[in-house]
Amino acid sequence: MAQASPQTHRLAQQGEGASLALPPMLVRAEKIAATVILGVHGRRAAGPGETFWQYRPYGSGDSTQRIDWHKSAQSDRVFIRENEWESANTLWVWCNTGPRMNFRSHLAPESKIDRARLLTLALASLASRAHERIGALGSPRAPGYGRLALLRVAEWVGGEHGEGLPSAGAQQRRATAVLISDFLEPLDEIRSKLSAIAAAGVTGHIVQLADPAEETLPYDGRIEFLGLDAPLKYLAKKTESLRDDYRAAYLAHRDGLRQLARGLGWSFTLHRTDETPASVLLPLHLRVSGAENRHGVRGTA
Repeated sequence: MAQASPQTHRLAQQGEGASLALPPMLVRAEKIAATVILGVHGRRAAGPGETFWQYRPYGSGDSTQRIDWHKSAQSDRVFIRENEWESANTLWVWCNTGPRMNFRSHLAPESKIDRARLLTLALASLASRAHERIGALGSPRAPGYGRLALLRVAEWVGGEHGEGLPSAGAQQRRATAVLISDFLEPLDEIRSKLSAIAAAGVTGHIVQLADPAEETLPYDGRIEFLGLDAPLKYLAKKTESLRDDYRAAYLAHRDGLRQLARGLGWSFTLHRTDETPASVLLPLHLRVSGAENRHGVRGTA
C-alpha cells in the first residue's frame, strides 16, 4: 500500500488543527443536524463510491479518508476521488445579521439572529456531511469541502455584516442558495437583489423568520416602539387598536414575498422562533437536496 507523503500529513494536521476550537453555535447546530439525519432515509443522488466523476488535488479541509492512494502513488501529488453527485452542486448559505435581527419578544426562546445563525450552520453541516461544497454568500472565501469549509462558514456567519440582502457575487450555475432573514425590507428592494442572484442560474430557497409577537402584536395600552435598524420612535396610546391593521399589513408583505419567490422559481418557507429548529430543518434539507418529492415532506409555507 502506498505511504502518505509529507505533504499529506502536513495538510491533514492543518485541517485537524483548524477544527479544534469550535464555535458554540456550531456545536449546537451539528447536534441538531445529527437528529435531522435520522429522519432522512436516503438521498436523491447516488452516494460516495457509486458513480465516479473525476480526480482532484487534495486540499485543505479534505478528509484523508477520501484520498485515492492508488492514483496518488502514480504521481507526486495527492488526489481525492470525487463522485458525480457531489460535484454537481454547491450550497451557498446566508443569514441576516443586521441589528433588526436582534429582536426577541417574551413569546420566543431566542432572538431571530440566533435562530438564523443556528439554521444556517445546521444546513451547512448537513451539506458538508453529504460531501457537498459549501460557502457563505458575501464571504471572500471560495466554497469548499469538509470541516475547514464548515468552519469558515461558521466564522462568517458568526460575524456582523450589517443590514441588507447579499449581492449576486460569483455564484455559478447548478448552485443552490438558502437565504434566511425576516425579509422586512421593501418588496422592490428584495426583488432587485434576489432577481440578480436568480439570473446567475442559482436555485434559491427563502426562509422567513418571524418572532410570534411580530405576527400578532400582543401588546395593550400605551407602548413606545423603537426601531432596531433606524433611529425611529412611535408612541401608541392604545396599541390594541392597531392590531388588525398591523396584522393585515404584515401578512400582505409576507404574501408579496411568497409571490416573489414563486415568480423566481424559488421556494418559500416560514419559520417562527417559538418553533423547534428541527421542525423546519428536515423539510428544508430535503427541499434543498432535491429529495422532497421522494420523501413526501413539504416545507412550511
